[in-house]
Amino acid sequence: MRPALRRRQLEAMMRALRHRGPDDEGLALWDAAGRVIRDERPGAAGLVHTRLSVIDLSSAGHQPMPSADENLWITFNGEIYNFEEQRRDLAARGRLFRSRTDTETILNLYEEHGLDGALARMNGMFAFAIWDHRRRTLAIARDRVGKKPLYYTLQPDGTLLFASEIKALLASGCVDASSLDEAAILQFWTYGYVMGERTFFRDIRRLPPGHCAEWSDGKLSTRAYWDCPFGQGGWADRSLDSLADELEALLDDAIRLRLTADVPVGLFLSGGIDSSLVAAMAHRVAGPGLQSFTIAFTEESHDESKHAAAVARHLGMGNRVLTVAEHMQDHFQSIARHFDEPFGDSSAIPTFFVSALARRHVTVALTGDGGDELFAGYQTHIEALRLWGSAQQRRTLRRPRGARERLFDLRARLVAPAQRMLFWERISTQRQRQRIFSDDFLRDVRQVDAFSERRQWNRSALDGDLLSQVQYLNVKTYLPDDILVKVDRMSMAHALETRSPLLDFRVVEFAARLPAHAKIDEAGRGKSLLRHLLARHIPRELFERPKQGFAVPWASWCRDEYARELARRWETLCGTVFRPGSSASLFPVSGTGSERMQWNALATLACQTSRQS
Repeated sequence: MRPALRRRQLEAMMRALRHRGPDDEGLALWDAAGRVIRDERPGAAGLVHTRLSVIDLSSAGHQPMPSADENLWITFNGEIYNFEEQRRDLAARGRLFRSRTDTETILNLYEEHGLDGALARMNGMFAFAIWDHRRRTLAIARDRVGKKPLYYTLQPDGTLLFASEIKALLASGCVDASSLDEAAILQFWTYGYVMGERTFFRDIRRLPPGHCAEWSDGKLSTRAYWDCPFGQGGWADRSLDSLADELEALLDDAIRLRLTADVPVGLFLSGGIDSSLVAAMAHRVAGPGLQSFTIAFTEESHDESKHAAAVARHLGMGNRVLTVAEHMQDHFQSIARHFDEPFGDSSAIPTFFVSALARRHVTVALTGDGGDELFAGYQTHIEALRLWGSAQQRRTLRRPRGARERLFDLRARLVAPAQRMLFWERISTQRQRQRIFSDDFLRDVRQVDAFSERRQWNRSALDGDLLSQVQYLNVKTYLPDDILVKVDRMSMAHALETRSPLLDFRVVEFAARLPAHAKIDEAGRGKSLLRHLLARHIPRELFERPKQGFAVPWASWCRDEYARELARRWETLCGTVFRPGSSASLFPVSGTGSERMQWNALATLACQTSRQS
């Protein structure tokens, strides 16, 4: 191997990630013979780590961590929830441990069973890298669902750099930040997020969820180690009670494992079905000391805090509330910058603030993430069935529609089955994009396939029923590329670890087999099974109401001088990529414009990743 890494590069990458791990940091750099380098000589391999101490707070958890013989070294982000069970098995096989950490458990699993064997035995959220001195290989892996991020760049000379956030790769000085991925730009303005391996930066890629990779001699080989197609069937005759019994047992164990910590644990509580179920079941395990954290809005149409308070009172649980209001606008662009590339979900705002609130009291928070995707909780699930479902589903889900909506329905029904999932869930039309992008850019991207990721996952789900196809696409795109990106960046901005019991891989595999009646009931309401289970824990009147989601009152925030200032700044970006005068479409003088497109514009301004005119 040709020496390529210098200590100052690794230190710069480590500094860029200190917000994720403020409790400790470590750096290890070696030459081609495996000798430690402590000066500015270039090295052949190096690892850095910033630590958020959650399990075994002692110095025994310091990373990068070596194996007993110091041949293997690991840097690891996340938690292995079943590490104690795996540790007992490894100890019975003669493995010795110097700490109580899950990090050391991964090293021993790798030594005992190899990479694939270790991954098969791990239940958790993780991104890790293991350097093998003898074999001169690096193994990297990401958890099944994609809770923890892993970005990388493979340089022309074969050098591999990787990190939990893009900012660390940019800090290395090895990435051309001006070289952008046009397909990613188009995806972002079409769906609100970038999918799969893509990022805005042509030279930076993401390791997909449920994937691992091995680097050796300048070459990187990537493969999937887990998948879970929906619509597997087999349970059509099972009752809701039977399914709820099984799900309750799974969630009981998932929550018990996720309450394991040597630091205080709390939970996010919105008052919706998912977070209320996690709260009720966690309270049963942890007792009255568990605290909940809630965001309120001054706009009543978006505020669910009173529902969260009612659930907390019923459970006898403490509930702390923070109100997010218009005067917090000064934070919006710094929130958007945390993503390092434009990110189109404005619910990042309340997620940022609820994480800040929780971190003042706890280090770990449970969340209800995953309930909508796994149990059909989105209105888009209902809408897909209303448009393309069976004749009975279309009749059941029919509702009054205006002339404009009827025209949309007609066009949607004419879309070929193979194209439906490309058409679905867009936040902009082709006409809107033509008003925003310059003619030059549109001409450049005419041959770009911005939809390859959706097409790939759609092909994998075509054997399932329509609802399962939509759900599987959500689990492969929207969940890991939007929801989990948002929660990871906003929580880790405050060094808060979030854990999602509903995304335990066993729950995902269970949900993938559910029959339609366990997802959408006869009244056309989603999450039928979760509602049934939650009713065992809290009265129905506390949660049976129309779904609100975690949306922000953007229309009332983005107006008057704030909207005019964003419009003025937007015009400074126009030229090569964006059409001059497109601010009039994004921020119209009369009316409110598209909230999603306006947040996209703010995110683009904040990150400054667009080419300048």
